Amino acid sequence: MIRKIGAYLGFCIRSGKIVYGVDEIEKQKKAALILIDEELGESSKKSVVKAKEKFAAPLLVVTGGVLGELLHKPAVKAVAIKEKNLASAILSAAEGSDKFKSMSSGGND
Repeated sequence: MIRKIGAYLGFCIRSGKIVYGVDEIEKQKKAALILIDEELGESSKKSVVKAKEKFAAPLLVVTGGVLGELLHKPAVKAVAIKEKNLASAILSAAEGSDKFKSMSSGGND
């Protein structure tokens, strides 16, 4: 599962369909999926939840620092996927994995 998601994220990076960081996510006009690291700060989580609602996009919380590893950018704690098909593929691959959990609105787990 994790390798598959890493491959999909690689496709996103190569095709320019990914946005890094909370500030850049907030600037977008649309996003198909948002992924955040569980260690993201509370105020940043609130900003991401607002963006999730604005885009009507799913939000996945990634546990154990895996997001930075998958992106080969350890400092990155939030990304948005702009391509619908890649977002769907990531969501499907994340289903059932203990490293990914869906976050409903509210900002608290």
